[in-house]
Amino acid sequence: MWNYFRAEQLKYRHTFVGKAFLAAPLAGLLLGVLLSPAYVVMTSFNWWYMFLLPAMVSIVACSCGEKDRKFGEKAVFALPVSLRSARLVKIFYCSMLLFFACMTQCILTFTAGQIFQSKYADMVTLFHALFAGVLLFLTFAWQIPLCLLLEQKCGMAAAIVINMAANVILSSNAATETLWQIPYAIPARLMCSVLKILPNGLPAEPGSITFTQELLSWNSILPGVVISVFCFLLITEICVRLYERKGMK
Repeated sequence: MWNYFRAEQLKYRHTFVGKAFLAAPLAGLLLGVLLSPAYVVMTSFNWWYMFLLPAMVSIVACSCGEKDRKFGEKAVFALPVSLRSARLVKIFYCSMLLFFACMTQCILTFTAGQIFQSKYADMVTLFHALFAGVLLFLTFAWQIPLCLLLEQKCGMAAAIVINMAANVILSSNAATETLWQIPYAIPARLMCSVLKILPNGLPAEPGSITFTQELLSWNSILPGVVISVFCFLLITEICVRLYERKGMK
C-alpha cells in the first residue's frame, strides 16, 4: 500500500492539489484579516467551513479523479495493480490533505485571534479550535468519495458545481433547523455548538438571527459524527466497487 500512496503523492507534487492543504487555510485567514481584523476568528472560521473548505474538498477530489480519467484510466487499468487498493489510496490521500487543511486553518485562525485580540476570541480556546478541526475533518470526509463518483459520472466541472451548490444551500438553510441531520448541514450545525458561530456568521447568542438555545447543545455532536462516518464508509465502498467494475470492462 505504501507504493500506491507514494505513486499517488508523486502525481500531485508540483500541482495545486499537493499544496491545497496550506493554500486554502491561508486564503481563509487572509479573508478574515482583510474583511475585519477585529472579528478575524468568527469571519475566518465561518468562511472556512461554509465556502472555502467545501470548495477545497470539491476541487481536490475532482482533480484527483480527473487526472486519471482524462487518460482513460490507462495509467491504472494497464498496470498489474489492485484497483480497489488504488481507489482506496486516492481517497486516503485526499482525506490526508483534508485533515492537514482543517488543522492548519484552526491553528492559524486561533493564533490570529490572539494576535489581533479579536472580539469573541475568548470563546474559542485552543481546545475548541483543535476540536473544531477534527470535527470538520470527520464531517467533510464523506464528500471525497462522493466527489470522485460525481466526477466519474458527470465530469470535473459539473461535479464541483453540484457539490458546492449542495454545500452552500443545505448548510445555510438546514443547519439551524430540525433537519440538520442532512450530511451537508452537519458541519455547520456542529460549529454552532463548538465555536458558537451561526451559519450566517453571527455569534450564537440571544438576539442573533436564527439563534435558538438548542444550537449550543453538544448533544448533536455524536449523532452528527456517526452519520458522517457512516456516509463515508458507505460511499467509499460504492465508489470502490464501481471503479473495480469499470476496470473489468
